Amino acid sequence: MNLGDNMTYNEVMKQLESLGTEQNRKIYLNHGNDLDMFGVSIANLKVILKSIKNDPLLGMKLLKSGNSDAIYLSQWVVDSNKLTINVLESIIEQTNFYMILDNTIPNIAIRSKPLAWQCIDSWIDHKNPRYRQTAYSLYALILGSYPNEEINEEDVLQKLHHIEKVIHDEENRVKYSMNGFVISAGIYFPSLTEVSYNIGERIGKVKVYMGKTSCKVPFIPEYINKVKSMGRIGTKRN
Repeated sequence: MNLGDNMTYNEVMKQLESLGTEQNRKIYLNHGNDLDMFGVSIANLKVILKSIKNDPLLGMKLLKSGNSDAIYLSQWVVDSNKLTINVLESIIEQTNFYMILDNTIPNIAIRSKPLAWQCIDSWIDHKNPRYRQTAYSLYALILGSYPNEEINEEDVLQKLHHIEKVIHDEENRVKYSMNGFVISAGIYFPSLTEVSYNIGERIGKVKVYMGKTSCKVPFIPEYINKVKSMGRIGTKRN
């Protein structure tokens, strides 16, 4: 594919449309996509990315497009330091799709520490479960990315105990995000590994409806033990 150095929004959308497939559309529908989409694979999104990664204005247009392929692509293009929490909340209001709520928005927010912590503070106890889902996914990403000295260990511990009390009564995808948070606390915060493991044992297996997919919810103690056996407890993401 021969892509120009400075693709316009319309050109990107045409490229996305040309790369979409019926098979991918079916897969994304089975995974709960409720937005407009072309059905572009992540591999092909990254092909397009090579020509637009330094264009934050285009990234903002993609983020606000209402198209799931474009929104997912925007996470690698948009300038997080120029975003407000209101923009991210407008995306949350549009969709239940976990690839946007659990992946795209956290990946955007985490690149601006002030924005990331603002999102956590505003969303973690939000009455709308989509915000809680996104907040716990973002917090889990923070645990795996930021230095531990920048994270309030007492707050993480409080969240772990809160999750133990409420997880089985939470909304479907919030349960998945909470489960992931406990795992992240256990593998990225060595001082909380034992606590997270024990809480995971008491929680037991978490049941989440995953749509028409074969995806499974990781069992917390099993996952922590796997990482521990690899000698990677406390090893952050690159």
